[in-house]
Amino acid sequence: MKKMTVGIIPAPELPESIAYKLVDKLPDAFSGNIDKNLSWEVEIIRDPLTGAAEKVDEIINRATDLKQEHNWDYAVCLTDLPIFSGKDVVLGDVNDKEGVAQISIPAFGILPVGKRVEKAIIQMVSELYYRVNGHGKALNKDLDSAALNNLRLLRSDSAFSPIRKINPPDKIEKADVRFIVVPRVNGRQRLLFGMAHANRPWSIIPAFKRVVAIAFATGAYGLVFPSLWKLSVAYGPTRFVVLMLAAMLGMIIWIIFAHNLWEKPTKKSHRKLRLLYNTATVITLGIAVLVYYTMLYILFLIAVAFFVPPEVFTETVGLEGEVGFKYYFHLTWLVTSVATVVGAIGSGLESDKVVRNIMYGYRQQQRYKEMEHYDNFLKDEEDYK
Repeated sequence: MKKMTVGIIPAPELPESIAYKLVDKLPDAFSGNIDKNLSWEVEIIRDPLTGAAEKVDEIINRATDLKQEHNWDYAVCLTDLPIFSGKDVVLGDVNDKEGVAQISIPAFGILPVGKRVEKAIIQMVSELYYRVNGHGKALNKDLDSAALNNLRLLRSDSAFSPIRKINPPDKIEKADVRFIVVPRVNGRQRLLFGMAHANRPWSIIPAFKRVVAIAFATGAYGLVFPSLWKLSVAYGPTRFVVLMLAAMLGMIIWIIFAHNLWEKPTKKSHRKLRLLYNTATVITLGIAVLVYYTMLYILFLIAVAFFVPPEVFTETVGLEGEVGFKYYFHLTWLVTSVATVVGAIGSGLESDKVVRNIMYGYRQQQRYKEMEHYDNFLKDEEDYK
């Protein structure tokens, strides 16, 4: 049985994690969706440049080099960077001549990313197999039907932002077939949340341990005094919401400036990408701070339930009748908002590197350094021989 080898080239972090989760599934998926008369093998090579290159040509060239080096039949790159074609969000590209393709993971939006990427890889390899081997030109009905089914498979997860297969309008970039997300407005929204997901906001949650400790200590101390009790009864729902949003926004701004997370204009940076990167950073921090706020709220709710006696609360704030859960929830809400602000101002996150890793620009710099180090290593090895 003839063997076909497909190389998957993921960028570090999220793309690499997704690739290794799919590596055992893909051979059977290729056999079932493309050609069952072939023996399919999948190899994975992690490559930092795949997650640092901002142009399709750079990704295609890198994939071509690795494909030739490892003697693969086809190669598919997985990048966590956004790719654009004019104003359209690009999900993937296929290059017939080189037998390579690239997939931009942020274009899939948020969960379930893994399943969507699996279908996209099947689609890209299917395109390469049919087009490179000339099956499309021969108009073989069975193969043509399989190609259409695979495209429907890819579209099935994109009801609100459909995937459109097009021929690129120019030959500036090395793409013979391109997949874009339509309409453009939905594509941009999906891209931003996909970028936030690629930033892995959960990865910085452990860095909040110190902030949680200081914030909880501050809030617990504040609970001793009746001022917060009285304010929690006097405030209405609108004021609670405004305080919560102000506290969360204040913490996001503090983290951005404390760790220099805002990407500034440089000679190399593109304005549109820089705006996307900064917006994705704000969304990522927003998700992380929301999780932090929720954790803090649960801790304070337990503390209030145990350490604020109903009768004392009633007497202190001047309520008539029994104290309902509503008042405890309001007190917890107020304390959490106050503690969030104080905790953020009075502490620093544990790992500056972990926090800055949610920046696309910072990750690109790290990957270019890694790539440069690897190239220097190969050069030294050749000189030694």
